[in-house]
Amino acid sequence: MIKHFETPIQVKYRDTDSMGHVSSPVYYDYLQHAYLEFMFRVLAVPKHEKLPHIMVKTACEYVQPAMFGDSLVVRSRVSGFGTKSFEIEHVMHREDGQDTVVARGYSKHVMFDYESNKTTPVPDSFKSQILEFQGAV
Repeated sequence: MIKHFETPIQVKYRDTDSMGHVSSPVYYDYLQHAYLEFMFRVLAVPKHEKLPHIMVKTACEYVQPAMFGDSLVVRSRVSGFGTKSFEIEHVMHREDGQDTVVARGYSKHVMFDYESNKTTPVPDSFKSQILEFQGAV
């Protein structure tokens, strides 16, 4: 069984549009927040340090509106590894007793060496840390 990293999100009033729904760009903030919480925790990197990768692509599918006051949880998991990259799936659920999906997101990340300003291969140690947490990809 694959384990997901869970990030709680409390929908704030400022997150909503004139119809009271979470505004579409805000879901990308939720996605980025979930990615950062996931990686800093699983890799045990202090938050004042840079992660060894950069986000290069995101996408989000809106399934059902989330509203001000909703409690959401973003369930994130690494869904695949490339030579120099990896992908994360983020499924956003409303904590409503029915675990309603409100959005599905995706992000792609490239391993990066800040000193040389170049991409690098995905280290086996990174893959091991992810697999140790998740169980599988």
